[in-house]
Amino acid sequence: MTTLKITSLAAAILVIAACHSKKKTTADTASAPVKSTTGIFVPGEEELTAIKVKFPDATHEKLSEGHAIYTGVCTKCHGAKSIYRISEDKWQPIIDDMAKKAKITDSQKDALTKFVFSVKATQPK
Repeated sequence: MTTLKITSLAAAILVIAACHSKKKTTADTASAPVKSTTGIFVPGEEELTAIKVKFPDATHEKLSEGHAIYTGVCTKCHGAKSIYRISEDKWQPIIDDMAKKAKITDSQKDALTKFVFSVKATQPK
């Protein structure tokens, strides 16, 4: 009987400690994008704010469209390339060249460009 009381007491202490934890919950991080080690993720507020320096007309919708193009049209012919591994100065010529090959519209190319550069702008050091 004593072992049961100790086990019950230990379980109660763990539950109380967990309830008072400062750990972020899903609700706390719902608006933050889940960032991958490759830079391929749906951009959030941080990326939008960062890219507005270079492209003031950028919107969440445009960045999301660019992500959809990157993870759809671009990866249809080849696997997804790490956005982080390619330097910013090399991205624009790649996008220009591949946009012609993929036959995407100027608007889609614009969305793709803004997506890639928003991720590059917030790349971890």
